[in-house]
Amino acid sequence: DHDTPAFQKAAAADPAAQDVYVQINDAFSAPGKLREAPPIPLALAATKDLALLLRRESRGTSKGYKDPKVDPFIKHRLESMHIFLNQYTDPRSKTYGHWGASVLQTAVGLARGRHCVRTVCKLARQYIHDREILPINPYGEWKDSLLIDEDLAADINLHLQEIGNHITSEKLVQYLSQPEVMAKHGITKKISVRTARRYLHALGYRFSEAKKGQYSDGHEREDVVCERDTKYIPAIKRLERQMQRFDRDGKEEFGPHREGKQVIVWYHNESNFYAHDRKVKNWHHKDTAAKFRKKGDGHSLMVADFVSVDFRW
Repeated sequence: DHDTPAFQKAAAADPAAQDVYVQINDAFSAPGKLREAPPIPLALAATKDLALLLRRESRGTSKGYKDPKVDPFIKHRLESMHIFLNQYTDPRSKTYGHWGASVLQTAVGLARGRHCVRTVCKLARQYIHDREILPINPYGEWKDSLLIDEDLAADINLHLQEIGNHITSEKLVQYLSQPEVMAKHGITKKISVRTARRYLHALGYRFSEAKKGQYSDGHEREDVVCERDTKYIPAIKRLERQMQRFDRDGKEEFGPHREGKQVIVWYHNESNFYAHDRKVKNWHHKDTAAKFRKKGDGHSLMVADFVSVDFRW
């Protein structure tokens, strides 16, 4: 294709090389050329090179191979070429040595039609002729992120540090929409909130609760723990024999007759609302360490009442 990396490189550097690639493209696009079967040894060598290209290097001591980090569109075409050439060069294949039947079988396996047959055939012939001729994504550079600009990524990180614990994707959108920022980094259009979330994730931020460290004034007092374990819990256990039982759905359970009169327990419930209630979830960098937290978030308002399960709360 005229849009292969090798062709683009040659076109930019040497007009004469450009003519060569045009001739190669035209030669393999000529009527009847795609039906000509290449020698099996040449096709087999190309098959092995494609396998290495898709597999990349080993993980070493662990199983498997490293991610080749190939664009999904390109990877799909390379895999299609590899399947096709395997059908043609593997003696176990029913279409072994039959060029046209192999590419047709490949298209059927991919649930594609005639266009796939022509495209895969052309790409395979070009690759056998020159390993530098590879397919590329024809949809341009839509997948490239602004974060490939290291200066922009550094400015965004600095801006997020200034925001502190109040980072949101909306604020990142507002920052990148500022005229001076767009002019400085050559940004031509505003990003969406969804894109801003992806940028925050790529920069190492996660929308989650802050890591909880130890309270700065210590744990529960020993006398409170002792009172709970030695007095309160044993007393509740004794009273349970005279209390009505309820299942998980709040329905009464009927069992053996209770001892003595029924006991109804009233619990004292308290809810505290603070002047400085903080958000539980926010954007935090994944490497942020847990911080000491002070108890108390400003002036509080307590709402208290007595509740009982027997009277449906």
